[in-house]
Amino acid sequence: MAEDVNPTKTLASAKEKLIEERRALAVTIALGYRRRRTDDPQINETRVAFIDVQNLIEAIDRAIAHEKLIANGQPTSFVVSALETAPSAASCLDSRQ
Repeated sequence: MAEDVNPTKTLASAKEKLIEERRALAVTIALGYRRRRTDDPQINETRVAFIDVQNLIEAIDRAIAHEKLIANGQPTSFVVSALETAPSAASCLDSRQ
């Protein structure tokens, strides 16, 4: 018997792994700047990888929002408002306290 797969949980799990990867890449980039090696090809490759990972995280956010639309009976809409995926200013302030 196959387990029920929850696409939202699967996407959230993938997003968590990508966030860990992004943080590791950020450390590598920061070390390159501290050592004044900003033109190093490896640092440039790391910056490109960072951007790729960030784009994947944002795509997963959109996919999660779309899965929520599907769960609410609105599967025909593939356009997800940026406001639905971006944190609100209030939630950003709450997390700082």
